Amino acid sequence: MLPDHCHRRIDVASAADAVAVRDLAAALAESVLSAADAERLDAMVGALAGHVLARSGGMLLLRRWGRREGVECLACDRDTGADASPDSDGVTLARACADRFAAHATPGVGLTILARVLRPGCSDEPAVGAPAIAGVAMLPKPGAAACADGWVLRSTAGADGTGSGVALLVDGAEGAGALARRAEAVVAATAPGLSPQMVIGAIRRDAGEGADVTAAVLRFDADSVDYTALGTVAGAVVRRHHVTSLAARWAMVGYNPQMPASVHLLWQPGDHVVLHSDGCARLPVLFIERGLHDVDPTLAAAVLLRDGATQDDDRTVIVLRNIAGAVQRD
Repeated sequence: MLPDHCHRRIDVASAADAVAVRDLAAALAESVLSAADAERLDAMVGALAGHVLARSGGMLLLRRWGRREGVECLACDRDTGADASPDSDGVTLARACADRFAAHATPGVGLTILARVLRPGCSDEPAVGAPAIAGVAMLPKPGAAACADGWVLRSTAGADGTGSGVALLVDGAEGAGALARRAEAVVAATAPGLSPQMVIGAIRRDAGEGADVTAAVLRFDADSVDYTALGTVAGAVVRRHHVTSLAARWAMVGYNPQMPASVHLLWQPGDHVVLHSDGCARLPVLFIERGLHDVDPTLAAAVLLRDGATQDDDRTVIVLRNIAGAVQRD
């Protein structure tokens, strides 16, 4: 069974696929949205499915958002025209139905759209004093009933600039979904402020000897990031015009007798961290090429997932943006 924080994918190439998208949205809305908001979600995803279908097909990714505070939809079309404009009737209707809407066009590739419907009183705005905002796109292998990848993001706000957070990314082997969920639970239960090495150590102890799972932990505040990884998870700090790598440590959790060193890097407002579950050698440069610095981080993650994935496996992209000193989201 797929967890709430994992996207479900439907490739839209026919009217039947558009119906399947609406059925999936209805299932995700159950016990999350009111009847009125579920109707709004249905209209939104129906409009996006129609838009994608009219643009030579594409895919829609849906998941429950936050702590069951709404439903998120990511839509990627295959419009290879020179314009890739977001001005279709379907996009206009989806924007009107959504509580959060953003779009990014890549000429010659297509349009990517983020749309959320939230419960009344819920907000996806970052807390004042939060050091960063984050976006995640996680997809299971096509046809899989479970996902061996995993992620957790925790952040505390501090109006005086003392806010901090921790991010976990798990890249599990096929069939290791239970290990990914356990690693997520370990990180969710850790005390704020622990070093990445200590968190990795807790994950390794919980996994036990020989556990076939790799993981990366990033601790961040307004000024710096500290990164520790076991396995193939690699990352980078992406600045306006250059990239600084966060190197992976090539050993599985449970097999490496030595705790890997932690990488410490400074970052500034507007800088990003990009993590990918199967290494991200291409993704940081692609982030710059696609012009994603001022794009909603969830939308940026979806663009990178669409354009940068190199293998048919569980895939996860995390994008963090330093917003130290910002009052609200861009």
